[in-house]
Amino acid sequence: MDLHTGDPYPVYERLRETEPVYRIREGAYLLSRYQDCLRVLADRESFLAPGGPGSSVGTADRPAPVLSRVMSSQNPPRHTRMRAAVARRFVEHVRGRQTWISGRCDQLLDPVVESLRDGATDMSGLAEALPRDTIMHILGLPQDDRLLVSTLVAGIFPTSGPLPDPDSGGAAAMQRLTAYLQEEVVRRRRRPGDDLMSEMVRAHTRRAGALPHDELIGILTGLVVAGYPQIAAGIETGIVLMSRHPQQATFLDGPATTRLFIDEVLRYDAPVQFTPAPRIPARTVVISGVPVPEGAHVWAALSAANRDPGVFPEPNEFRPGRGGPRHLSFGGGAHYCLGAELVHLEMSMLLRRLRQRAPDLMPARSPVQRLGRLRGFTSVPVIRPERES
Repeated sequence: MDLHTGDPYPVYERLRETEPVYRIREGAYLLSRYQDCLRVLADRESFLAPGGPGSSVGTADRPAPVLSRVMSSQNPPRHTRMRAAVARRFVEHVRGRQTWISGRCDQLLDPVVESLRDGATDMSGLAEALPRDTIMHILGLPQDDRLLVSTLVAGIFPTSGPLPDPDSGGAAAMQRLTAYLQEEVVRRRRRPGDDLMSEMVRAHTRRAGALPHDELIGILTGLVVAGYPQIAAGIETGIVLMSRHPQQATFLDGPATTRLFIDEVLRYDAPVQFTPAPRIPARTVVISGVPVPEGAHVWAALSAANRDPGVFPEPNEFRPGRGGPRHLSFGGGAHYCLGAELVHLEMSMLLRRLRQRAPDLMPARSPVQRLGRLRGFTSVPVIRPERES
């Protein structure tokens, strides 16, 4: 069954109704119901991450995934130690950089809004630029390295998820990204700054053994890989939906209702279709009546769960302010997305300001959907109605 289609939601609907625990291949299962996905995400004793103590990173016939060393792939005590080392610091740096993020948002919007005076404009570059530049600024990575970082991250994503592309070069891209971050860590030791990477390097140096070097690199790698592609995809989808649904776009006119709009974007078409890493049953478990053996790879289809009609009435409608349970686009349990606050900040800021400066956007032509674990669009052409002719 092909899940990498332009519209996977009919496939998810069939799976929820007929095979909610779908065997992708021997030893690998995909979950499509909300409660099943939530259970796997929240119960860390029964469902282990694939890396670190308590589970196997890889086997002879199933090699370690490209993202096996990042924080989201770890179990306690390794995951607990890594999360504690970065969680508070990351939030503090996000909040402390809001003025910079605001200024960068306006810098990027200015030429885009100006280009709309001349006709159709593709918004995909804007959608990627703000979150990419922001995470690089928070970490203190040189802005001259934007192309390098974009290229490496783009190469890594196709090799993650339940249906990876083994020929995409993701392993090589991960090696290059890891080597790049190793070099940046060495630079911070010689000349620290006021960025998050410098702070973590100082903490690592002062308390030798508190955070092993490989865990420090794993944290930084995860922040780069997860720090902007998902937000970019969310912004792309948000722009498409605000241009297609002008009445619902009025939610962006107020701070409180903007959050409702953003949450519905994330529910309606989750930027990340599946969890970044599988969960592995510590013993044989029964999920929706299906025995799943110990050691299997279990993947939660977040987008499928977000459209479960048993949880979200009329799930295929884009309806901001719908209420009810929270979506699962940020995951759940101990692995709940570290950057959830940053996602809301950047999506809200950019979409609100875009609406303020170009409130009458409409699609210029059909956007080009990105396929695979990362959703969003590779092209988002919009136009203002006075330029339609």
